[in-house]
Amino acid sequence: MMMTTALVLLALAAPTQVPKEPAKDLLLHFLKAPGFEVRFVDYHWQPALFDAMEKGDKTVPLANRNWVIARLIVDDRPLRIQGHMMGVGTYALTLWPNLDGKGMGIEVRQVDMREVFPNVNALAQAPRGETIYKGPAPFETLDPLVPRFDATLAEAGGTVTLTIRYGDRRLPLSFVR
Repeated sequence: MMMTTALVLLALAAPTQVPKEPAKDLLLHFLKAPGFEVRFVDYHWQPALFDAMEKGDKTVPLANRNWVIARLIVDDRPLRIQGHMMGVGTYALTLWPNLDGKGMGIEVRQVDMREVFPNVNALAQAPRGETIYKGPAPFETLDPLVPRFDATLAEAGGTVTLTIRYGDRRLPLSFVR
């Protein structure tokens, strides 16, 4: 599968600096709830790069653009995020750096996901598409640190919660049926 090969080649390398070479040990993961699927790559924790994104450090090029952190697939009935409708389709879950001093942001953008994973050395930028939701990304700082990007998916009472973990950060996102 070409996408899997491309994903494995995308990367962040040494955990204490901004990456210079692709990692070769990345895996594509799948999470499922009825009618909803999440796909993500287990990128290595990059504290210096994430810190640069949080601060809006303009001297770090990779910290000055958005990152597609997951693919979301709604396949049988719509969901809502913060009151915004996500119809049946494919979406990029995108993390935005703090370039305006207002904090990091999260976006759900309906896109053609075949365009998401170009030959780059880090998480891909989101391709053109329709923004369904864009708002703050209120990451919480937690212990213990996870060495790779991870996510969980749980459903209760008509709400699907996607919880993102990256390093010592956690971001829960709620999708309502």
